[in-house]
Amino acid sequence: MKADLEVLRAKFLKAYSSVPDKLRDDVVAVVDDKTYSWNSAFIEVNGKTPLGDKIIRKLEEIGMFGQK
Repeated sequence: MKADLEVLRAKFLKAYSSVPDKLRDDVVAVVDDKTYSWNSAFIEVNGKTPLGDKIIRKLEEIGMFGQK
């Protein structure tokens, strides 16, 4: 599971790096009825927080990273 999270984290960081600066304040995920922008998601995912893990799992669930 941990390796899987690392793979998802890497995919998120790659996707984040390709998002234009002007769009990084846009909502990318809703977790526990709270919205997260690209920037706030980046802070959580890069910090390897439990919330960051939830965010990347949600993004995987909605197909953000393509096929496994």
